[in-house]
Amino acid sequence: MSDEPSPDNPNASTEAAAPEVWHRVHPLTPILESLGVLVGIFVAAAYGLQNFFQSAVEDLASGRSVNLTFAEWLGAHPLVILAVVGGIILVLLLTALFSWLAWRVMGYRVDAEAIYYRRGLLSKKLRKARLDRVQSIDLQQKLLPRLLGMAELVFDVAGGTDSNISLKYLSKKRAEELRDELLTAVRSRRQGHTRTEAAPGIPGSASSASGSVGNGSVGSEVAADGADSSEFTGPADGNSGPGGQPGTDLSVPERGGDSLGVRLTKRLGTLADEVSEEAESSLGDLLAPYNLSPRVGDEGEIIRVPVHRVVVSSLLKTETLVSVAVVIIVVITAIVLLAFGIKEAFFPILVGVVPGVFAAFSVFRKNLDNANFVVRLGENGLAVNHGLFSTSRKVIPLDRIQAVALHQPLLWRWAGWWEAQFNIASDGGKTESNLLLPVGDIDQALLMVGLSLPDPQLPEGIGADTLVRSAMYDRKSVDPNAAAAEELFHPQPRSSRLLDPFVWKRRAYALTDSMLVLRLGILDRRVDFVPHVRVQSLRYYQGPLMRALNLGTVAVHSTAGPITPLVKHQSMDGAKRFFNEHAERTRIARQTFDAAAKSAHTDRTQTLEEDEG
Repeated sequence: MSDEPSPDNPNASTEAAAPEVWHRVHPLTPILESLGVLVGIFVAAAYGLQNFFQSAVEDLASGRSVNLTFAEWLGAHPLVILAVVGGIILVLLLTALFSWLAWRVMGYRVDAEAIYYRRGLLSKKLRKARLDRVQSIDLQQKLLPRLLGMAELVFDVAGGTDSNISLKYLSKKRAEELRDELLTAVRSRRQGHTRTEAAPGIPGSASSASGSVGNGSVGSEVAADGADSSEFTGPADGNSGPGGQPGTDLSVPERGGDSLGVRLTKRLGTLADEVSEEAESSLGDLLAPYNLSPRVGDEGEIIRVPVHRVVVSSLLKTETLVSVAVVIIVVITAIVLLAFGIKEAFFPILVGVVPGVFAAFSVFRKNLDNANFVVRLGENGLAVNHGLFSTSRKVIPLDRIQAVALHQPLLWRWAGWWEAQFNIASDGGKTESNLLLPVGDIDQALLMVGLSLPDPQLPEGIGADTLVRSAMYDRKSVDPNAAAAEELFHPQPRSSRLLDPFVWKRRAYALTDSMLVLRLGILDRRVDFVPHVRVQSLRYYQGPLMRALNLGTVAVHSTAGPITPLVKHQSMDGAKRFFNEHAERTRIARQTFDAAAKSAHTDRTQTLEEDEG
């Protein structure tokens, strides 16, 4: 490409001659990044002290004197102590020198096309993120950087987690300023692609990995384990923007496959930091099928989860209870041994319970990362802030959500709490960040489901809230129209009770004109939602035992994440019929969805050409 000036770009030579300006990160960045090594040294030293302490306690318990031979030897050789202290000081000085040299070569650069991040003293590394491929820019503050007034910028780039860039560390003020600048640049790049790039073509017919599906036939192949399987690969690619570009395309009119949150974004344009009464009115109109009257607070806030609710719900989670139970059992065992006079085993067991305490605290602390969970309506989706000790700010692009799940652990039932998760395109299955709602009441759960999914398009007389409540509570739903909604669900046949003796009566699936709803679990309740337009592929399979019981299962493939939709253990004829019909349904849904984008961009291009003419 020539850099000479042209009528279209008179500043080309000036831009080409512009010097590359690299900015340095915070001077403490190398030290914070190597903190893990220092912690490892501290843990090793603590382990040595623990062994010494344990031996001393055992000696005292058995009536022996504590072995202080090594301490006496050190007292007789003071030069050894000086050598150790000098060695520690030398290591610290070398660490400081290495950190300073590493900081000198670390830096970032931003131009009109991308952001660049370089690092490495011995092994040079240069990372690049194109602005038109950036999905979101998250601001994160772990505990120590937060105390030091520092923050990290994480760039979620289309292509998976290996493509992401983590910019460590900047002052919090500079990180916020850079984030705002780059978000503006990202929006500008996307708008440029929207104006200049052609819309993606409409997929023709779906391809099948094992036979023709579009015409209703099912191909079969024998898997390696002897199970029968067949597969349908749909056209959905997880990208809804023009030309495969990520982000909400505001130039495309509302489509049936759009989630209600995307449709809200398209109606209101830019919401940013201020949301008017019109936003609340539009949100209420769109969520009318869910019988909700949401309130939009300051800066677009729609949900705030209290800290005490996160704490209590964390204590009632299964993994927390198991960890605490193990610690209690070990302590009781130690006390019983002491009561029977086995003193030699009491203290070692009591000391050994320390790792279990740390494990229980680790599980609890991980859940505390969701404290202060706040959801706001943002320009590019749902803006989420959370964290108690370490804080994180991120944006969930609603047009990239592929599936949604509601989950209720057994001990949450008394409070009526639910957790909402999602699968998202290009996220690489990071379950720790796939939360729409860590814990919330039924109205908050319905709100997040409604914003993340398209209109369910139900038969007259059945509301979206009725369907979701029936999926959540099955026959225990108190909704007046629950009986009508229950007729939409296809339960497992009675023959499946041998494979699912406890859940076969509850597990079922329902199909609406826009999505698949799966009801799962009996102790821990779960509901999965998969929009037809987001289905990646389908796979029918039948293992030896299922074949003997005349059963079949269909896997509805979504992107990587915590949700793996399965229509399990249906009758063989019913599973094959679902496979064929749903393959055609998803193909048509995606064609209609993409056709709306192509038509809108064609009309826009013609209008621009007429204006220029």
